[in-house]
Order: sequence, then structure tokens, then C-alpha cells
Amino acid sequence: MSEIYALSDDALTPPQTIFSQIDEILRCGVKLVQYRSKLAAQDEALIRSLIGLCEDYGAKLIINDDATLAKKLGAHGVHIGKDDGETAQVREFLGADKIIGVSCYAGLARAQKAEAQGASYVAFGSLRRSKTKPNALLCPDALVQEARKFLNLPIAVIGGISLENLDEILVLKPDYIAMVEAIYRPASITQNLANLKEKMDEYI
Repeated sequence: MSEIYALSDDALTPPQTIFSQIDEILRCGVKLVQYRSKLAAQDEALIRSLIGLCEDYGAKLIINDDATLAKKLGAHGVHIGKDDGETAQVREFLGADKIIGVSCYAGLARAQKAEAQGASYVAFGSLRRSKTKPNALLCPDALVQEARKFLNLPIAVIGGISLENLDEILVLKPDYIAMVEAIYRPASITQNLANLKEKMDEYI
């Protein structure tokens, strides 16, 4: 069964409301949250509070891009892209117990390499056109299905996934469905997640 993987966003989860928003997400049962911010300076006290909040709910907080920050603050892991270092180096730096997610875009070979180097999960995308990353290259659905034959670690999918196209995504049977805007809009977080989970339950 696929699980929802919630991401934060500088516009949708600004510093003044992110704590209460993540709290609402966690109250809805989400167990994996990624703190993703492109701001030049990070509020380390805020991130620490989010890590503690996730632990209160038995959930995990992953920091996007920055393994050094993840280690410094004691986050549960990091998610890295093509410019954030080799998976093996990040694994050695963070240790065996931390989660390491790797963006593989539409590259099966990259995913296989990440698995060999100690990744915890790999992510493919963008599956659909995304407002968060409008210029991202699209990953074919068929590649996700093909990846399942060659990989022995969890697969996440990301990019433009919404309530309207969730049926198409569920057919691919990903382990994690990473979402940004669909969690925060068009209704409350609680209502949005209820609608998403209802559709996911119907698929089962």
C-alpha cells in the first residue's frame, strides 16, 4: 500500500505557520515529512522543533539537499539530488541508521547506483507537470513500473500529483507518493488528506 510523503514549501508553509501545518499533517497520520526550503538562511531552531514534533508522532523528518544540516540538527535523514554528493559519501557521513533518499529523475541506472551505495529509497519524477518545479523534465510512468523489476528498495514518486490524477499514480504501486500543493490546497490540510486517503483506500 502506498503512503503519503508530505513536503514543506517556502510559499505554502511559511515560517510563521509551518509548525502548526506540520502538526496537522502528523495528526492525520502521515509518517514521513520532508523539510524543503530554498531560503538562503535556515532557521535551525525551527527545524529542531519540527524534528521533535515528528518524533512525538512516531514520524520521520527528512531534510532536503543538506546532509550537513541534517547531521547537525539530528534529523532522521536527508534527501539528495544530483548536485548534493554521492550516495556512498552521504551514507558514510550520516551513518547506517539515517534515511537517505535519492532523486533519480527518470534515470533507472542512477537508481540502481543509489541502491548499491546505500540509499534508503529512490524517487522518480516529475510524474506530472508541477507548479512547484514547472521546468522539471517528466518521468514516464512506464519507467516507474520497469524500476520495480530491478530495484529492491522503496520507490517514491513526485511531481504534480493531485487528487485528480491520483488514480493514475496508484496504478504504479509506489511505496511513497510525495506531494506538496495537494496537501495544502484547495481545502484544509485535514480535508485534503482525508480526500487523498479515501481515494487510496478505494484503490485497495
